Amino acid sequence: MFQTTTAAEAARSNWDVVIAGSSFSAMFFLYGLPAGTRALIVEKGGIIPHDEQLAALDRPREDYAMQNLSDRPKEWVAHRMFGGNSNCWWGQVPRFHPNDFRMSELYGQGAPWPIGYDDLEPYYARVETVMEVAGGGVDHILPRSSAFPYTPHAPSRSDQACMDAFPDIWVPVATARANGGSRAQCCANGVCDLCPVDSKFTVLNGIDSFLRPDVLLVTGTEAVSVEATAGRASALTVRDAEGDHRIAADIVALGTNAVSNAAILLRSGLTSPALGRYLHEQHSVELVIDVEAPGYFGGTSITGHCYGFYDGAHRKDTAAVLVENYNAPNDLRLEPGRWTDRMKLKLIAEDIPNPENRVELSADDTPNIIWNGYSAYADAGLDRAIADLQSILPFQIEGIVSRRSAATEAHIQGTHRMGTTAENSVVNDNCETHEMPGLFALGAGVYPTSSPANPTLTLSAIALRAGRAV
Repeated sequence: MFQTTTAAEAARSNWDVVIAGSSFSAMFFLYGLPAGTRALIVEKGGIIPHDEQLAALDRPREDYAMQNLSDRPKEWVAHRMFGGNSNCWWGQVPRFHPNDFRMSELYGQGAPWPIGYDDLEPYYARVETVMEVAGGGVDHILPRSSAFPYTPHAPSRSDQACMDAFPDIWVPVATARANGGSRAQCCANGVCDLCPVDSKFTVLNGIDSFLRPDVLLVTGTEAVSVEATAGRASALTVRDAEGDHRIAADIVALGTNAVSNAAILLRSGLTSPALGRYLHEQHSVELVIDVEAPGYFGGTSITGHCYGFYDGAHRKDTAAVLVENYNAPNDLRLEPGRWTDRMKLKLIAEDIPNPENRVELSADDTPNIIWNGYSAYADAGLDRAIADLQSILPFQIEGIVSRRSAATEAHIQGTHRMGTTAENSVVNDNCETHEMPGLFALGAGVYPTSSPANPTLTLSAIALRAGRAV
């Protein structure tokens, strides 16, 4: 673990870099920094070892105020502890599709990205190596310069049938749930948020990749605002039980999450019209369907992805949808001899960020979320996929047993998106704010558009690229 200090002691030094947060973006930004950089990590929560997380069956979470103006339940998930959401994620690490970065150009949807797939490809590969990702068989959709670190988990029986019949659209899942490497083999029990065998990559069990002799950690300390000198970031104000402290640094990086980052930037006086706006995440529907073929018995919780509803001209009008086939936790039929003739699918749609979905500061300077709901574009994508579900399966659907919209994907995105100017975005292609040089805002908050794919690998690759640019 990092050597720890206190906020008061840290405030007596001038740091090369101070980083708020300790989850994926913060740690991969640190990973990318030049050797010898004197850096301080400021974490709002504490260090909770994995065995204590298992014993508690819970973790401290942020409790953001929200005005939900939509007609559906909505949750935003952010954990307040060292390692952040790396402790609770499921370890799904598909890359974004190359055309996810070209939505504005190709389909007239959303704001343009200032970077593309090729810009991120080498950083994707490096993050996959650190996370010991298992995967394969997806190169025809997501081009690669190198092989996955480890081979994919064994597919479920229904996945294997789908891959045999439709190899162009059904592929093994890329996952940071171990299938070889330094961590325990995935137990395939479908309780990945806690992971009883500590198989999935986390900042805690991957800490050796990030340790440096010139890096210290402060816990129980919240990042409040950033100070500028002559227009350039020069200090981070933090707050602990003793009060406020000013920590001087040449560079300040925010790697908390898209809600907390936005609040810090707003308190710091940034004025970009995009700041705090375009809050979004994927919209998903979980389906349980009875089919004419047996399923389950795969090597990890989710073993198959389907790209049959993902990219194409339809994205001009309806969202791309990524299909996940769950191996565990499974859902069994009651008919004798047909217990496993069932599939549990999640259909995940991208959304078009809405400027009215936003983060504002309340009177007490805490973040308040204004949520107006998902777009008709996302709903149309899900409806299209469900209506055409039979087209991606080699066996007959006998019936839809249940359909449930998820209240969250635990992927907070937008609020400080990347772009070319302060008029249309908050940060540039290296995540440095337009208005305050030396201040970096990291994480999925930089996304100008959504993607059906899980955001973690991409935000980690972007953060690594930003660190290398320092």
